[in-house]
Amino acid sequence: MTELTLVWIVLPFLLAFATYLVPVLTRPGLIAMALLTVAYAVQQGGLPGSTQTALELNLLDHFGVTLQINANVASMLLAHGLVTLVVALYLDRRFVGNRFVAMQLLVVHGSANAVVISADLISAYVALEVLSVGVFLLLTYGRTNQPTVGERQLWVGLRYLFMSNVAMLFYLVGTVLVYGRTGSLAMRSLADATPTALALIAIGLLAKGAIFAAGLWLPLTYVSADPVMVAVLSGFTTKAGAMALVRCSEASAVLAQWLPYLSAGSAVFGIVLALGTRTPQQLLAWSSVSQMGFVIAAPQWAGLYGLAHGLAKPLLFIGSSVMGRWRWPMLIVGAASLAGVPGGLGYAAKALSLSALAPWHEWLLTAVTVGTTCLGVRILRAPVPKADPTPRWQHKATLAILGCGLLWGWLPAAYTTASLVKALATLGLGGLLGWFWERLAFPAWRLDEGLEAVMGGLGVVLLLLLLLFGGVNYVGLP
Repeated sequence: MTELTLVWIVLPFLLAFATYLVPVLTRPGLIAMALLTVAYAVQQGGLPGSTQTALELNLLDHFGVTLQINANVASMLLAHGLVTLVVALYLDRRFVGNRFVAMQLLVVHGSANAVVISADLISAYVALEVLSVGVFLLLTYGRTNQPTVGERQLWVGLRYLFMSNVAMLFYLVGTVLVYGRTGSLAMRSLADATPTALALIAIGLLAKGAIFAAGLWLPLTYVSADPVMVAVLSGFTTKAGAMALVRCSEASAVLAQWLPYLSAGSAVFGIVLALGTRTPQQLLAWSSVSQMGFVIAAPQWAGLYGLAHGLAKPLLFIGSSVMGRWRWPMLIVGAASLAGVPGGLGYAAKALSLSALAPWHEWLLTAVTVGTTCLGVRILRAPVPKADPTPRWQHKATLAILGCGLLWGWLPAAYTTASLVKALATLGLGGLLGWFWERLAFPAWRLDEGLEAVMGGLGVVLLLLLLLFGGVNYVGLP
């Protein structure tokens, strides 16, 4: 199994370079890589409810460079494979620049896989940097039939790259401080890290995961990119930073103590701004910031929630940008999963995550779920776009692959009386709120999302982390 794992890690990068020599293999190679990741994730226990012994590979034991794959990680890998497969189906000859996009998707897919399986700080850093370059190239891609958005996409991509470089510089400095103090790069060495090192590492991962105010870069980025590319970003690339943060919190008691408050802050911050937006793309983008708070809420269920969200959001982004009869099934399935309708994977992930939280945290996220349901209703009532340049068979395949994934959610532990009552109550309240929301006289507001605001958000969160980790990290909190 060790040899197969190493081949699986390296293969997407080898395929990406090989496509320069044999371009005709680009799309078939991407589809094959996606299917291989799905098969590998299933074998490692990625299906909801399955169990598998964790696999750990010590590459440089003296320095703590380690890869670790467990069921939590395998669930996220399953999302990587399914979303990549769906996007690969859109990259036919009618999709302008299909070979270039497919090559970049191989790089993004491989680096995202490397991030979530890394159990050491330096491997996660390298993979996140490679991921940033791939995401930048996907963001700046624009179809030739949409020339008016080229300059805007380029600026948004450069804005993302600048933010990512600054955030990862903080992360790297924190890693150096950890190594200087402990002599190891393993994430378990964070148990002995200084508050300053923890804050620097955390701000890098918060920014990459678009969590709380460090995620100010995300809404404009999602709105400006091509909907098919946004499916990749919302499906798994943003969650790579969140999964790395969760793994770090498992090694650091200080970070674990404050993770629930970062989760609550991101959930409330995102839902409040989402409720104040008008366009479907902005609404879904701010909702992603809120949902990242759910992903990191319960570390033991982070992979399962990441899988549910990673399958639902591509359905919503693609469905909201198309017209025709396949629009509504895509939107209904995606919105139902996010709202936590019983019977699906979204409900199971939400119920299990909420049941593992402290009472104050559980009720706060339950209230946020009411807002999420409201957003789902508003998405269903949003105006239909005027143009749909993509062929319809891809929409059928997307609904079949991602929809079936979201329906695989029968986990008996999630179907308690309390969880079912709570889900039905939030669905009822959120549905009523969403139906009447447009009639309420709430003025629309929009937060500044320029480069200065994005970097300012990073600075504010970094200062907050330094104060929390260094000054009051032993205060008893509820």
